[in-house]
Amino acid sequence: MIVVTYLYNFNRLESDVYLNGVLSDAINLLILICIFAFVQTSVVAKRSYLFLSVGIFLWSVGLTFDFLDELVFQPIWVGIYIEDITRTLGMLITGFGLYLALTDLAKTREQLEEELKTDVLTKAYNRRYFYHYVQQNQSKPHSLVIADIDHFKAINDEYGHDVGDQVLIDFVYQCHQALGEDVLFARIGGEEFAMYVATDDADELHATCEQLLSLASNVMVTPSKTLSVSVGSAIKRATETFSSTLKRADQALYLAKNQGRSRYVHKP
Repeated sequence: MIVVTYLYNFNRLESDVYLNGVLSDAINLLILICIFAFVQTSVVAKRSYLFLSVGIFLWSVGLTFDFLDELVFQPIWVGIYIEDITRTLGMLITGFGLYLALTDLAKTREQLEEELKTDVLTKAYNRRYFYHYVQQNQSKPHSLVIADIDHFKAINDEYGHDVGDQVLIDFVYQCHQALGEDVLFARIGGEEFAMYVATDDADELHATCEQLLSLASNVMVTPSKTLSVSVGSAIKRATETFSSTLKRADQALYLAKNQGRSRYVHKP
C-alpha cells in the first residue's frame, strides 16, 4: 500500500539509480520484515510483543520510504517527517521491546534453574542438586547427615496425604529458618532428607543433628501429636568418596531406627 501510494503521488523517477544503494536498502527491508514475522510467531510476554511489533512496523515503514527514495524522487518533507521520524522512532521502540524481552528471558531462565534444583512440594533442594553440590565440594572438610521422618506412611494412612504433605512442608520450613549457612538441606526421597554440613568437628555436627531433632518436634501432625525424625551422620574421611560417606550416614540412620527412632546416631 505504501509503495502504490508513493508511486502514485511521486512518480518522477530518479535520473541516477545506484544499484548498490537499492540492493542494500532492499536487503535491510527484507531482513526487518523477516524479523517482524518471527516476532509474530514467537512466544514472548504481551508487553514485549506489543513494543516489538509496533517498533519493527514503524522501522520498516521508514526503511520502505528509504528504499523508494533510491528509485523515485522524494520531496524533502517526506524524508524528514516520514522516513527519518518513523525509522528513528521505530528503532527506539524496538530497542525497548528487546530490552523487555531479554529481561523476561533472564527471569524465565532463573525460574527454570531454580525449578531444576528444588523439590516442587517443599521447595527444599532436590536429590540431584544435593548430589551435585556434595561432589563439587568433595575436597572440603564436611559431614553428611540423613534424616527420615518416623512412621510417615502411618501419618499418610491415618490422616491423609494432605496432612502428610503439610508435615513435609512444615518440617522443611522449620529447617530453612533455623539451620545456618554452612548447612545445605535437601529432600532426597519421599520422607527422607539429607544435609551437607561444612564441618568435620564432631561436636559441631552433634549440635546440628540435635537441633534437627528439636526442629522436627516443633511440627504438629495433629493438635496433640508432634513429628519425630531419626537421624544418622558421618564425617568424611580424608580419602573417602562421596558414596562411601553417604553409606556410613545411611548405616547410622538404620541404627537409629533399630534403637527406637526419634534419635540421632553417628557412624565414626
